[in-house]
Amino acid sequence: MKTCGQFCPLAQATQLLCERWTLIVIREFIAGSTRFSELQKGVPLMSPTLLSTRLKQLISAGVIESTGSKG
Repeated sequence: MKTCGQFCPLAQATQLLCERWTLIVIREFIAGSTRFSELQKGVPLMSPTLLSTRLKQLISAGVIESTGSKG
């Protein structure tokens, strides 16, 4: 994620959420997806590597939380 050194919470949120595909991934969570495979079905044109990167960014920012469950 590119950063501009913003300290304003709104500017920081905008930097995160305006990354390509991020809002679509969040939409999938809102629609009920809870597993990586479910997210992939919801964004079929997104590469698994990019999806993983976006999820890590959202976890790091505290937007989503990983439960650590596998399966």
